[in-house]
Amino acid sequence: MRFYGSPIRYVFLLGFALLTAFSSTQAQTPALRSGIDYPAEIENPEITGINKEPYHATLMPYASLQEALVAKRHASTYARSLNGQWKFNWVPSPEKRPVDFYKTDFDVSKWKEIAVPSNWEVQGYGTPFYRNLGYTIKKDFPHIMSEPDKRYTAYNERNPVGSYRRDFEVPADWNGRRIFVTFDGVDAGFFLWVNGQKVGFSVNSRNAAEFDLTKYLKPGTNTIAAEVYQYTSGTWLEDQDMWRLHGIFRNVTLWSSPETHIRDFFVKQDLDENYKDAKVNVVAKIKNYGDKTSKAQSLTATLYDNAGKEVAKGTVTGSSINAKQEQELNINFTVANPAKWTAETPTLYTMVLTTGEGEIISQKIGFRKVEIKGRIFMVNGVPIKLKGVNRHEHWSDVGHAITEAQMIRDLEVIKQGNCNHVRTSHYSNDPRWYELCDEWGIWLVAEANMEYHGYDRKFDEEPTMKAAIVDRNVANVENFKNHPSVIIWSLGNEGGVGGTNVGAALTAVKTIDPSRPTHYERYGTGKNNPADLDGRMYGTAEDYIRVAKNPELTKPFYICEFVHAMFNSMGSLDEYSAAFDNTPEILGGAIWEFQDQALWNRRDPKHPILAYGGGFGEFPNDHYFIHKGVVAWDRKTVKPHYPEMKKAFQWISTEMTDVLSGSFRIKNKYQFIALENLDGAWSLTENGVEISKGTFVVPRVGARREGRLSIPFKIEHPKPGAEYYLRISYTQSNKTLWADKGFEVAWDQIKIPVNTATVVEPKSTQPVALSQTPQTIKVTGNGFSVSFDKKTGEMSQLMKGGLNVLTANGGPKPHLWRAAHRNDDMWANNIWEKYGVNNLKFSLVDIKAQAVDMFSVKVTSTIKGEGKEGFGVYHTATYLIKGNGSVTVDNNMEFEGLAISLGRIGVRMMLNKDLDKMKYFGRGPLENYSDRKASADVGLYDLNVNDQYEYEKPMDRGNHEEVRWIKFEDNKTPGFTIKADANLMQFSALPHTDEQMFPVEYKIDLPASTSTVFCLSTKTLGVGSASCGPRPLERFQVWANNSRFTYTLQLLNK
Repeated sequence: MRFYGSPIRYVFLLGFALLTAFSSTQAQTPALRSGIDYPAEIENPEITGINKEPYHATLMPYASLQEALVAKRHASTYARSLNGQWKFNWVPSPEKRPVDFYKTDFDVSKWKEIAVPSNWEVQGYGTPFYRNLGYTIKKDFPHIMSEPDKRYTAYNERNPVGSYRRDFEVPADWNGRRIFVTFDGVDAGFFLWVNGQKVGFSVNSRNAAEFDLTKYLKPGTNTIAAEVYQYTSGTWLEDQDMWRLHGIFRNVTLWSSPETHIRDFFVKQDLDENYKDAKVNVVAKIKNYGDKTSKAQSLTATLYDNAGKEVAKGTVTGSSINAKQEQELNINFTVANPAKWTAETPTLYTMVLTTGEGEIISQKIGFRKVEIKGRIFMVNGVPIKLKGVNRHEHWSDVGHAITEAQMIRDLEVIKQGNCNHVRTSHYSNDPRWYELCDEWGIWLVAEANMEYHGYDRKFDEEPTMKAAIVDRNVANVENFKNHPSVIIWSLGNEGGVGGTNVGAALTAVKTIDPSRPTHYERYGTGKNNPADLDGRMYGTAEDYIRVAKNPELTKPFYICEFVHAMFNSMGSLDEYSAAFDNTPEILGGAIWEFQDQALWNRRDPKHPILAYGGGFGEFPNDHYFIHKGVVAWDRKTVKPHYPEMKKAFQWISTEMTDVLSGSFRIKNKYQFIALENLDGAWSLTENGVEISKGTFVVPRVGARREGRLSIPFKIEHPKPGAEYYLRISYTQSNKTLWADKGFEVAWDQIKIPVNTATVVEPKSTQPVALSQTPQTIKVTGNGFSVSFDKKTGEMSQLMKGGLNVLTANGGPKPHLWRAAHRNDDMWANNIWEKYGVNNLKFSLVDIKAQAVDMFSVKVTSTIKGEGKEGFGVYHTATYLIKGNGSVTVDNNMEFEGLAISLGRIGVRMMLNKDLDKMKYFGRGPLENYSDRKASADVGLYDLNVNDQYEYEKPMDRGNHEEVRWIKFEDNKTPGFTIKADANLMQFSALPHTDEQMFPVEYKIDLPASTSTVFCLSTKTLGVGSASCGPRPLERFQVWANNSRFTYTLQLLNK
């Protein structure tokens, strides 16, 4: 029985007395706090495990070479899954647990069952917590059972315990073999029994806990029991930004090996100075688990290519191994010019290890060399760029118990989004993830399960935490050291500034694997950073360029988190990507984060919500901060963020060099592959309508090179006032692992400069009549009328065929804010509330009307919107109403008070709710904002008000930039068009007002729509990423400066 924790040699951390207390026949060592009896082991940070097998590479013995070449661990003859239904009991606190449940004569027949793997909260037990920063228990290290504030959920659920039990049988042909059980993930810690005998204990939720069960088993039916605690000493180091969910949430596998077994192995490889031939060093640790000395051991390492052909081979013979001891064997050989592994060319070989006693173990490997030259990060001698995402293991319907199919779907979405990189934030992932990343081609920053954000620097130097911090990093490296996809080890996330304890972890990591660079964000930059990479979170692109170019720095610069994608956000991503491309010292970075971490709360079937913090009534919580994914929870619904990422990260770009000859420069930004197996297509549009198209042969441009391209488009008879855009597209000519044939990998839309005649608007030849009463101004034409309220100065009616396009009080008036994006909460919304921008009090200053001629009438209205703290706006709107049913509105806004930041400068109209369908010419089809529009092509789009992407927390959405005109049409209500003047405008059309959306927590709680809320703006605030990063850049901000804009509204026949 061992206590593990030392970085190199697993050493005893406690004395023999505690070892004796933890014999297989006794209960846990008792402790008492707040009147609650609980096992002392769960609270001792120096106990990282009891009787666990030492950490090692993920492995599985196979019964044949054929099995080994396939290398599907769970399909091995020597593996049996213990997944499935287990008997289960949940209690809110340890003193209520069924203490003797592990005994074979304890009756669990009336217990309910729970699926393994799963999180018990998802199955309806206990309370899920969302926390970003801080703990869900009282902050009283090392005590996890201290009585918290009565508001805390943990006051009543002090430390929930899940008791799991099931029966199983060991295959008869395993007789004489060593039998182990591996728990790939249990949150947060657990005790294990087999057949009523205590086996061991483990903390560390996200690395495999493995136990030798051989001596506890018997022929026939066996009983396994696990007692899982929600809170352990590991809780202090698992303060990650995620839902806190618990239970046995990864695979449980029973497997067997010979008595003398390859316990661990490390396939080390290095390329020569020309990055051609490879030197291979296989280091294997063979352990004799038996009670007698084994015979001399031999080991053979055979390398096979992906066709199953033998490529290279080596053999070594060792000595005999004493009982319970292990021996290290080394095999060295050279491989002539193997295919190299990269994220773009993920070629794998299979290394098969065979002992003289017949044990067969295999590992998929890739040949690649990671090195740093100066400040440049290189793989196989080539500078690389990382463009990717931080990814939590989370799906909203299952929590953390994700399936292989869900992992594959994540990879499809990641690769299709032009990402080549994932940071395993902020813990070791399921072992299958690393295997899939090897196969699919992903550069991984493999992060250890360590974050103590809520205690900041406390554990930097805390001596009792050193073993645990080191243990988690050792586990991460030992488990995943053979994966070519892993190119950087991350020591953890957001835990003070490192100190002695993280320093010890760094030493341990480098001792095990000096071949890979290391990173720890809290080390920052400069001479005090002992890791191999500099880094910093959440700056602007300009900040990063400036830091990267600092001549005093000596390391590559890696941005582990940037453009915080919470709700409506992720501004200026294209600028970051350009900074990566154009700054050699910047390695790249990972967006925070990949997916919305919402969690379905269906406990009230009448009110299902994709919950964020507080959505289960938990306290404390961090509210909205969990909804921040580039992709939606289901990986199907397209969030506006995703195409923006795909566009910003695309690896091919096209620029026009000569419009007359149709010449273009094509740039291949892939780092290892030429432009091959691609089809090219182009499309020319005139005012959004395709007028010609064609295909082209994509030139074979080498990696990191430029080429030339000619496209034979022609514009023979330009229309007056027309705009012409050429779209160039690159699609896959073959099916790949991650996308079908025809999938578009890159595109560019280029505006074609064409001199066109000015459009001359026809003069109106239809008369209009002006009439006034003390209350109203009315202008009447052929089948239409426009009315104004003299008390408010607002347009009150816009009538066509006897029907009013506007709802009550729906005429255009100034609208300067928006229902805050959660990024706005961090700065702008406070300004809007302080100065009353979100609740302007409107009053009439002046209104007058005059007939210009028999065909037109001019109405001029000035109103004042008064806020607070001296802020206000005067809006003078001059309406020129013509007999053809057009209303040209010239708007002049003059501000008083401070020139504060605004959400927009524009007007809002409340339209008949039947006007919910429109066509527009502008950027689309998804919502876009001034700093998130690179992926939104200029075109002609149809839009349904009720069919736009909707955030779970209601907020401003649906903006469209650079709009020329919008046309509302419906078969129930008269339609109209709105056309911008020479200055393009922005618009949104939503079923709810900002005032309705802002206070509502979940979209399901919004009231029924009563109108189409139409906002037309001359300027809109960008989205930025200020929830955990920079606000929109200066040029994307809107200030209370005097503004003038014009639009024309044209009524249509019904």
